[in-house]
Amino acid sequence: MNLYDLVRRKDRWLAIEGEVEACEPQLATGTMRAVRFAGSAVLRVRAAHEARCLADFPSDVGWRLVGQSAWTATVELQSPMGAATLASAKGQAGVETPLILGWPVPAPRCFDLVLHVCTERPLHLVVGPHSTPRTAILPLLRGSGVEVGPGLNPAVRPQPGVAVRYVEKKHPSEWAATYAKRELTTTEKSHWEHYVVDSARYLHGFPPGSLDFVFSNHVLEHLVDPIGTLVRWWERLAPGGILAGVVPDTRYTFDWRQPAWSIGDVRAQLGLAGDEPTQAMYERWCRYTSPENTPESLRARDYSIHVNYLTPTVMRQVLDDVVLNIGERGQPEPDGLFLNPIPNGKDFGFVLRKPKG
Repeated sequence: MNLYDLVRRKDRWLAIEGEVEACEPQLATGTMRAVRFAGSAVLRVRAAHEARCLADFPSDVGWRLVGQSAWTATVELQSPMGAATLASAKGQAGVETPLILGWPVPAPRCFDLVLHVCTERPLHLVVGPHSTPRTAILPLLRGSGVEVGPGLNPAVRPQPGVAVRYVEKKHPSEWAATYAKRELTTTEKSHWEHYVVDSARYLHGFPPGSLDFVFSNHVLEHLVDPIGTLVRWWERLAPGGILAGVVPDTRYTFDWRQPAWSIGDVRAQLGLAGDEPTQAMYERWCRYTSPENTPESLRARDYSIHVNYLTPTVMRQVLDDVVLNIGERGQPEPDGLFLNPIPNGKDFGFVLRKPKG
């Protein structure tokens, strides 16, 4: 469970007592994503039974405790049936200790997870390394290509050897009016000359074989029919081109309560026309991710919702389907593919490479 991200964004399902904050400490193993506790503190994850990352009752959720003094920590499962201790640990300064959950059998249908910590000096609950999949992907993007759906913050920047255009459904000045929380700087606006208004799914303005790369950063989850979309992006690539992207892992983002997603849910979208999500997609997102909204309020704001809830396992199946579709269309199949998830990571990257000849 990605407590770092939950605490950092002040997730509405958290209740905190005492000094608790998200941080990125420099530890012996490198820069980490962690939650810092001081003194006596309590962190409650309400309705934790809805967390997809806990659906199969894992004993190791990737939590490691590192303190600067002696400490104790307890994880309780609390429900209307009462309380049960899931984990109890204590440690000394500088000693990394895993926090392993020992689930009661059977676990109650509905429960909160409550973490109690007592420490004299700061204690870090580490959830994983501080890393981003973009670090591995961006150096691969060379030549002339596009970044699809960058909003106001593109990841690929023009530089020697890299010419990039940004594909959006409206001009960035319109995006700024809707989403910008402050006046943008001249440097930020300087990228506007590289924007092209086009369909993210279809890339109408780019002929087949015309691009050296197509990249998207937290975009594919917004697009109807991701399999068909990726096949069309692949067709735009020249020989040796790179199709790459970064996708949020639904288990560790604000979609963490969405029901488990399967490759069947993705395949069911094959052939759906247009860029607009269906009513059912809006209703699902409102129900599990944003119950304070309605489909009507989101449409009125032109708010872009998630319509796909992907994990590395499902994304690999998506890519396998893409490869099959590519072959059926007579296109050369990839000569390279990878995914790079990290423990409790909010996102992961993928890459498909087109053969040079």
